[in-house]
Amino acid sequence: MFRVELSGNKDRCCELELPAAYYSLLDALDKLQMAPGDKPRWEFLEHHSFPFLHVHLAHECDLYQLNALATVLGQMNSRERTAFEGLFNMEVAKKYGPINIATMIDLAYSTDCCHVVKATTDEQLGRFYAENDFIPALEKVPDSIFEYLDFEMLGRKARFEEGGVFASNGYVTQHTELKQVYETLDLMPSAPSYAIRLLAGSSPMDSDGLPEKQVYLNLPATQEALDHVLEVCEAPSWREMVFWAEDGAVPDFLESMDCDDIQELNELAKHLKCRENSGELSKLKAVILATDCHDVGTAIQISENLDDYLFEPDQRNPEEVASEELRLIVDEQSLSILKKHVSLYNYGLDVMAANNAVLTPYGLVQRRDGNELLQSQEHPSERSGMEMMQ
Repeated sequence: MFRVELSGNKDRCCELELPAAYYSLLDALDKLQMAPGDKPRWEFLEHHSFPFLHVHLAHECDLYQLNALATVLGQMNSRERTAFEGLFNMEVAKKYGPINIATMIDLAYSTDCCHVVKATTDEQLGRFYAENDFIPALEKVPDSIFEYLDFEMLGRKARFEEGGVFASNGYVTQHTELKQVYETLDLMPSAPSYAIRLLAGSSPMDSDGLPEKQVYLNLPATQEALDHVLEVCEAPSWREMVFWAEDGAVPDFLESMDCDDIQELNELAKHLKCRENSGELSKLKAVILATDCHDVGTAIQISENLDDYLFEPDQRNPEEVASEELRLIVDEQSLSILKKHVSLYNYGLDVMAANNAVLTPYGLVQRRDGNELLQSQEHPSERSGMEMMQ
């Protein structure tokens, strides 16, 4: 629905696509060096739909409210989108000024409180009402006279009487009271039990090239749960399965990972959940990124040997690396003087090069033994036939 730029502590910035699932939100806050529940500043970068909302979504709306709105908007079909636009236009007509986010969310949950007609002009509306006997006085009009009716006048009269409005793709009237959802809505997504969530499916494919049978799979999973997915998808084995990553504890890794084996992916999910529970998920994400890892087996090896790496979450640019290095060498008074005369950026680059360290959006990473953070060597394996679809 939306793409936004987020700003957090120490001028940290990142981009985020909304709606965002739990781990995508958590990852963005991690990059901003903020905790769950903290409210970063945001700016719109792109609207994928509903552009009429732009002028009403002000900074009184926080990230979690915006994400809650984007979530319900993203689940709408074409009829519901038209109904929402119509309800929104009705609300705009009632008062002067921006519509607040709470009202927008209530409107988005109230699309079944409307009738939607495929008409975008008074003439189309009048003809639809006349042809479908919605105007009792016209029921006995002979066919020979019907085409002489002023459909535009009939449609305009009906629209004024009903208080309906035209949206981009139809005519909308409200027939019941709006739902009051916002006050009971949990805006901050709860931490899920899974570390990776997949949407799995198998052949045959539909006209869009997608599996006709699909099911969600949360990892880590028991063998019984894995077998149940095969049963639901009517697949003899995982060789015939394809899947999509819906959400995961390491979002950047899931977008480009090479996956050969559901058992191996399940094992990775166990490691991710373990590191999350121990408070080391940020470190694991940083090392995976710093080593340019795209392989599930290698990611598992990194997790198993995470103590081999040093992680500094407060150092995310060369200047911060330089400042921390100087702080270890000189006292605070000397440090403040040196900062006026030293190129912190260049000094930070030299410090990182000397220590074979790599900066990531999560912090500085280096090996404890001082060796280079070599590009991950993907271990060879026979492909099982299962396919990861992006």
